[in-house]
Amino acid sequence: MMKKTFISSVCAAVAMLAGCGNKTPACADAETVSLVKQIYQQQFDKQHHDMSEERQQRVQFTVKDTTVALENITTDANNASTGKAVCSAQLTTVFPEDAVKAEPQMEQYMRAIYEKQGAVLDGTKLRGQVTYTVQRTEDTGALQVALNGFMPFMGYFHDIAMDRYDRMLRAQAAAKKVTDAQAPVAPSASQAEMEAESEGSPSAPAPAAIPTRVIQSPAQQPQAAVNKQSPTAPHTSTQTVAVPNLCSADETPMFACSTGKKRASLCMSGSGNELAYRLAPLNEAPEMVYPANAAAASTLFKQGVYTGTDGQSMPFVSFDKGNYRYTLYGSTSTAQGISVEQNGKRIADLRCQTDRLSEVGMPKLQSLNLGQDTRPLQLP
Repeated sequence: MMKKTFISSVCAAVAMLAGCGNKTPACADAETVSLVKQIYQQQFDKQHHDMSEERQQRVQFTVKDTTVALENITTDANNASTGKAVCSAQLTTVFPEDAVKAEPQMEQYMRAIYEKQGAVLDGTKLRGQVTYTVQRTEDTGALQVALNGFMPFMGYFHDIAMDRYDRMLRAQAAAKKVTDAQAPVAPSASQAEMEAESEGSPSAPAPAAIPTRVIQSPAQQPQAAVNKQSPTAPHTSTQTVAVPNLCSADETPMFACSTGKKRASLCMSGSGNELAYRLAPLNEAPEMVYPANAAAASTLFKQGVYTGTDGQSMPFVSFDKGNYRYTLYGSTSTAQGISVEQNGKRIADLRCQTDRLSEVGMPKLQSLNLGQDTRPLQLP
């Protein structure tokens, strides 16, 4: 699973180039441009350093095929007395052809998020409008640059890279499925002996349990596994655990995380028209299930977008239970949590700490035609 919408509170970054000089710096000077690109790269590395190794691997798959440049540089102002120049430009990069072949719904979703923030994808070229100031320090003459507005470009790049990797994995899985179907494997001698011994003997029914599914790392191939569980603990696969959740085997997790003491999940049914929210203490059965009985998701759940004070957008899914409102918000790469309100007043904000997955802004969830929740989202 993959999460879209890369959001951060970073608005500006500053760096200095060591060395002295007395020349008044200009917006398009080679040193200035080099420092702007260094600042962007440092912030890109910083933002992705805190992500999981799997997520970093997915993004780096596209990073190695691209180079970020600075184009269309203009000088907006120049203060002769201080030697400070105010500049505008565009961060740009060119993607490989296969990186920009997102499904129409995904492409429309990303454009809606980022174009209004100044990041535009034109064919294979991504452009992001930025501003920066450049001047020399008075004591040493070191070149100082402050860069602003780079986050929409960085977020758009991130989401395109994630979508590219996700499509590659799906294509590989589909190819493997075709290959496996064309080459049936005969049972081994030990399997044949086990089957022969069990003929005519009814099998004991398996105890009911709510499984904990996992999302595999990209390098992990599907494999059969048997894992003996204690009667009270949820099933955990022996495959590499990335995002444990409370969804059943025929459900798709759309939101999952651990808040430290409890685990929460939003699960989509195999038919794709039902959602279920579950909350459970770690390694125990759910203590809350909504709805109690299956029902069409569009009648119970709503969808919305929260816009923070920094202008960044954050998708969420909500539902009402009595006089309580539960809101699942955020993305895997940024803040993610569960807000609980009673009679319109926030009484809890459970932040996801580990094992995080959020796809509440994905077109797959939007295809359920959920109603819009226009009520404000109350976050700390």
